[in-house]
Amino acid sequence: MSTGDPIGAVAPSPHGRHLRPPMTDVVTRVTAALGDRYQLVRELSGGGMARVWLARERALGRDVVVKLVGDGAGLSAERFAREVQLAARLQQANIVPLLTAGDADGVPYYTMPYVDGQSLRDRLARGPLPMADALDVLRDVARALAYAHAQGVIHRDIKPENILLSSGAAVVTDFGIAKAVSVARTAERSAGAAHASAITQAGTSLGTPGYVAPEQALGEAADARADVYAWGVVAYELLAAQHPFAHHTTASKLVAAHLSETPAPLPATIPRAVAALVVECLAKDPDARPARAADLLQRLDDARASSSAHVGGDNASRRARSTTGNSRTRALTIGALALSVVVIGAVIVRQRSVAAATATASTARTVVVMPFENLGNAQDAYFASGVSDEIAGQLARLPGIQVIGRDGVQSAKAAGRPALDVARELGAAWVLSGSVRWARESAAQGGVVDGSTRVRIVPVLLNVQSGAQVWGEPLEERLTDVFRVQGAVAERVATALSVTLTGGQRASLQRAESQNAAARDAQLLGRNLLRQRGLANLLRAEAQFARAVALDSGYARAWAGLSETILVRRLYGDTTESMAAGLARAELAAQRAVQLDSTLPEVRLAVARTLQRQFRLREALAESERAIALDSSNGLAWLLRAETFSGLGRVAEAQGAGRRAMASDPFSAVSLMFTATTYFALGQLDSAEALNRRAVELDPAEPYWRHAHAVTLSALGRLREANAECRFSADKAKLCELGWGVELAQPEPRSRLRSELDGLAGTRNNNVAMWGALGYARLGELDSAFSRVSAAIENRDDAWHYWSPYLETTPMGKDPRWERIVVGMRRR
Repeated sequence: MSTGDPIGAVAPSPHGRHLRPPMTDVVTRVTAALGDRYQLVRELSGGGMARVWLARERALGRDVVVKLVGDGAGLSAERFAREVQLAARLQQANIVPLLTAGDADGVPYYTMPYVDGQSLRDRLARGPLPMADALDVLRDVARALAYAHAQGVIHRDIKPENILLSSGAAVVTDFGIAKAVSVARTAERSAGAAHASAITQAGTSLGTPGYVAPEQALGEAADARADVYAWGVVAYELLAAQHPFAHHTTASKLVAAHLSETPAPLPATIPRAVAALVVECLAKDPDARPARAADLLQRLDDARASSSAHVGGDNASRRARSTTGNSRTRALTIGALALSVVVIGAVIVRQRSVAAATATASTARTVVVMPFENLGNAQDAYFASGVSDEIAGQLARLPGIQVIGRDGVQSAKAAGRPALDVARELGAAWVLSGSVRWARESAAQGGVVDGSTRVRIVPVLLNVQSGAQVWGEPLEERLTDVFRVQGAVAERVATALSVTLTGGQRASLQRAESQNAAARDAQLLGRNLLRQRGLANLLRAEAQFARAVALDSGYARAWAGLSETILVRRLYGDTTESMAAGLARAELAAQRAVQLDSTLPEVRLAVARTLQRQFRLREALAESERAIALDSSNGLAWLLRAETFSGLGRVAEAQGAGRRAMASDPFSAVSLMFTATTYFALGQLDSAEALNRRAVELDPAEPYWRHAHAVTLSALGRLREANAECRFSADKAKLCELGWGVELAQPEPRSRLRSELDGLAGTRNNNVAMWGALGYARLGELDSAFSRVSAAIENRDDAWHYWSPYLETTPMGKDPRWERIVVGMRRR
């Protein structure tokens, strides 16, 4: 009998965190339901997908492992059981088999044999493996994957917790479980609204953050190459004695690293052929990796044959390897003979304090701040949302705290998703929610907001793993002192997360940005309207920001909001002033903001935007770096950096920054849409279409995402779908349909498109002008297309940064004029 931990249920680590929901009632139900078949002896541990129990199988009198998949909520037990049938047929010496799967009072479960051993994670906790042993483990895992892939089964969650060491051999557990859970959840989601479904999918597409392949992180379909990538991460960890992205300790940063960072070279002591294989497996592009796990086996055999000197040494080490090899051979032979009785099963090992120590303090400091609930009048909802947003900003600037989904959680809240569900989907350890009530009867009737207005805030901090409230208390102040309340909330959260603050940091949290209650009210309303976008909202937002700075000329955040709104509204078709006039006003507002408070990320971001819109792109990059240094979880700062790289033609770097933006805020439609343009530019059309589609699902009412989706669908030859996307747009629908929803091989549609494009001559709407350039390029009329591009650059057209990747993929990108006009601009 093993005295160790359950497989897949080791202590939390930066690279494989498991969240454990309360299940007391569920266990009672399951115990009763399984009573005739299994006696649950004791709970061994809980993992991200399952609670794991040692049980006695009554019919055969043997010990087995029973894994309960969640609490049954949101899962189709029938589809789960059906999905694992294929995985259950896997019979190979390096694969832990599934014995049974079923439904216990609505809770899906599966069983595996119970044998002695330890997980690779626990073995690594004792120190690095010798080179020969590391290569043996990697070869065993590759053998398991090769067999499974040949049977059409993808693991999707290869990691040290799922690699078990027993009798000198490595075996892999939980084949097919990740997909089975996903399918079971998808079945339930399909019955709900598409909007809610999209949000759920955005958060659950990731595997274990430390080992997820880039395409999995983006929610794309995973094939055998996703397992090859995860194998490469494990190989790097074994050979370098550390994870390739060990310097990142939060889920979102790990995912972002997989998307955009290159690991440090492996140590020179690693055989060159092995190091080269690992590098290939870690390629961001699936096409650049070995296509099958069988290729890994061949490459490893070749590497071992040519690198015996590296894994050799003195006679003692060679004898040790020989002994290891012989014991492994004996173990595999015994295992093969025993398959008819009990196939090698799951290794159950106890949690070790060493493994627990890998859950660093930083790992446990990922926070989601949900928009606070408004308990006052309906028109006050913006205030509650604004207060929670500013608290999130304060937390994000504290050392060691990572705030996830700053803007995207607004859509999750609007969809009615519970705070704990959202936090789990984003991989956070904590969730801060709360309520806000204004005590201002006169203001509710349209009265004046002044210093006597009182605000009551009741924050609640929940531990995501347990679902327990760890702190919460009502706080009430005058509106002029609400900054003090926000600071107090941020400080109490930091204390709960074991973050030690300096005196200067505490003072910064308590600093009042404005003493004018009415100015603060206007600033919060302006922020709310700015977030909603749409030209009508943006014009109202600008008026509110202007009111705020008129009431308090020293309000830096309001000046920054004014600058941003002036610039953004042009993207939504505003033509009330020239680009030059708008830029001048936006730059003045941004400079005023930075003079007042250069430590606010929003202020640095406002400056960066004005530089970007003036096509001072290298200066904009530097300013975006300053914004990110102040708040690395600011998805909008990463997005602006991506846009600026795109404007410079540095598409691969734009893609990397876009991935960071998506990792910081997986629910952000604009980050998804923009990153899709980089995939389009790099010829990865399927990935671009998947991101466009997710953006549309997250925000189906916004035509901007649908326009971009139509372009990608057209490039894929899916003209009917492109046509459908165009029709969702109230304006420019005809132009969109003609440009991308029809085949232009015939004269009649070409003539109609040309007529529509000619009608756009002289337009001051930047997006329409860029659409004109794309349309002419699609017709092959490059003179007209370049005329539009030249005018866009001359007018500092802010839509350029979004649409230039599309333009560069047309024949324009190969025309000498592109080098002369565009590349010349980029050298400024």
